[in-house]
Amino acid sequence: MDITVVQRLEEELGEHLARYQELVDFLDQEKKHLLNLDLDGLLVVSKAKERLARKIIDGTGALRESIAQTALMLGLDEEPAPTLAEIAALAPAPYGIRLGEGAGALARLKNLILRENETARHFVEESLELVTGSINILSGADGLKGNGYGSDGKKEKGVKKALPSKFSREV
Repeated sequence: MDITVVQRLEEELGEHLARYQELVDFLDQEKKHLLNLDLDGLLVVSKAKERLARKIIDGTGALRESIAQTALMLGLDEEPAPTLAEIAALAPAPYGIRLGEGAGALARLKNLILRENETARHFVEESLELVTGSINILSGADGLKGNGYGSDGKKEKGVKKALPSKFSREV
């Protein structure tokens, strides 16, 4: 058994995990810039995040190749590609343990990144709705007739609201 193949997989996985952790850090910075409406800072983080995403994509090929080589060495079928957990179960100690831990860490980071992206998407959508509502009010394109009440003090029918009546975040 060529242990250097397993070592290479462990190294590739470690590099991949480090990139994903860096992405989590960028997402946290991005969220702070969004909340502070710091567009200059947001642009800097977005460009850095884009460069990192390219590194992750480039590194994914090397990780897949290491997985395939390790799987072949351990006697696993190449198709369908084995999971890191399957490889970890067959890899010799201490590599198997570390590969299993790495697979778990990668799954946790992936879920965290997906949640962070979803949170950012909702925040951006709500901010756009607020800006659109403000523009509509200022431009008169909101469809409001006067203040929405008739001369008798009763609410007029068919009056549209300019902004949502409830916000989930303070902006």
